[in-house]
Amino acid sequence: MVWLDETSCKLCIITSRTGDLIRLHRPDKLPEILSELSLLIRQPSRSEAFSVSFQKVAGLVGTADPYRDYKEKLAAVGKRVAEAVKQRLQQVSWDLRTALRIAAAANIVDTSVLGYRPKKLEEAVWDQPAIEEYVEMPPAVYYVLDNSGEAQIDLVVAEALERNGVKPTFVVRSEPYEIDVLETDLASYKVITTPGNISPVRWLKDGFILAKGIANFEAYIEWGSAPALLLFRTKCDVLSRVFSVPRNSPVVLSGRQAKAITLLQ
Repeated sequence: MVWLDETSCKLCIITSRTGDLIRLHRPDKLPEILSELSLLIRQPSRSEAFSVSFQKVAGLVGTADPYRDYKEKLAAVGKRVAEAVKQRLQQVSWDLRTALRIAAAANIVDTSVLGYRPKKLEEAVWDQPAIEEYVEMPPAVYYVLDNSGEAQIDLVVAEALERNGVKPTFVVRSEPYEIDVLETDLASYKVITTPGNISPVRWLKDGFILAKGIANFEAYIEWGSAPALLLFRTKCDVLSRVFSVPRNSPVVLSGRQAKAITLLQ
């Protein structure tokens, strides 16, 4: 895949990874990550460049999962908001469209989007989608999770899926990536893990994919072949322009339509 925007997306990876080191209190490692990034931005794959660059950050700070403590805090917030989401879905008889809207709106937290300023999760989950496409789902789906915190909302959405006759199987990366949830965060649930720290969407070639977040959206544009429904926010100016919606808008969109729209850019 070519980068959605050669200039903005490459500037994003540079600011994201240097920002990681500053947040993780290792500004002394900035020269080394900049050296690595000078090579990675030449890669044709945005998804691979972001995944490998995060591995480089983890190596420089000396821990495989540098945002572990932050993810635990996000999960605690997510659990509180999930209770309110569950009450709302009970009020609407577990309406699936409402659940999917909430899932997309919950894609609010991020550490690595250029210029992004998130809203509080407890406010954001009620935002209505700027684009909403409804597709019929089969009796079983792969539910590709994203950030910690919002994953607690996804557990409630998964209950809505099951109550509507759709059995979800959670899918996560096997290795840490930014603040994404891991199998250890979902100990009581059946989870499939995929190789490395790149988006699981890369490895799912059959079935139906329900995927959260912009990294999984971009991986689907690059590698996706199975039918999919993508749930994310247009967190950056590039995505806002691509989809002709205000920045930070929730989107519920089929993989087919997402590919068609991005091909027009």
